[in-house]
Amino acid sequence: MTHCCCFKNDTLEVNLKDEKCCLTPPKEAELKSPEYISCSGINYKRESGLTQCCGKNLYSLSDVNVLCCNGILHLNVPEQSECVGGLIYTQKQLKMSCGSQIYDHHKQRCCSGDLYNTSKAECCGNLLLEHNSNKICCSSSTHAMLHDTKPNHFCCGHYYYNASLWSCCAEHLKPTPSHNSFHPEYRLKPLTDLIPDICHKTVLFGKVESVVLQNNQRHIVVRVIVKVSGISEGPLLYVILDHCSSPVLENGMTYLWETNNNNNNNNNNREYKPLSIPVDVTTDIHMFFTACNLNLMKALSVNTCSQMLCIQGGFLYQGNF
Repeated sequence: MTHCCCFKNDTLEVNLKDEKCCLTPPKEAELKSPEYISCSGINYKRESGLTQCCGKNLYSLSDVNVLCCNGILHLNVPEQSECVGGLIYTQKQLKMSCGSQIYDHHKQRCCSGDLYNTSKAECCGNLLLEHNSNKICCSSSTHAMLHDTKPNHFCCGHYYYNASLWSCCAEHLKPTPSHNSFHPEYRLKPLTDLIPDICHKTVLFGKVESVVLQNNQRHIVVRVIVKVSGISEGPLLYVILDHCSSPVLENGMTYLWETNNNNNNNNNNREYKPLSIPVDVTTDIHMFFTACNLNLMKALSVNTCSQMLCIQGGFLYQGNF
């Protein structure tokens, strides 16, 4: 006689009848009419044809800065936002996914699905390697580990070895120290760690077709997947790397390669250097061009394509997807 049940602040509450939220409950016949809408069992009176459900909440498609994403109503979202895979994506700024979260690569770092609130560091597997620390990252195709730096120690794949006791060749340790051995020059990094510095270099995406070992050299046939900046290479490249000091590459995997021309008048004298861990030929390559386009802010803003030869945001690239 004195109270009623009403929906308030996303919950059902029992309130005094003198409160405004107390309404005469609609009859069952009225609930079936177009004037009412049921959102997860909660009945509302439809205000207009733009009224929609988002989970148990009601909203209008005409509402500003409101977005329904996977049954959750988000308020005060930036303009031109979209729901992509359950995540809010803002078109004005590049957002990349890290597990189930989205992040700004200018401010955060994603390491194998773990998100860190810093961009001034690099990934070592799912761990973060801070700059100017006493740590070093040693990584192979299967593992990445952080080690405390020590004198006369070097990386060999994900191992950190004493050069007085061991030698390393192609990420494999041998219990025979050699004074003439060459230590690995660098390690392959995630593509996100290479951006934006790599955006200013001449690179390509190439798939390893075959590897042959001859003496102390690896002879590699690389199929060009995507050319960047109008490089004039053909569909297949012949690459020679020092066997012991170069990272191990897997057949069938696609990597980002840096190209250096020793003689500007002769494209055959180019040197090729793998930079990234294996990449996905669709999502990673798309992310590379999108991120670099936003970083470089080229004046050229056209986006035209003709027979897979495209100019996009200042980049000239040719694809073979």
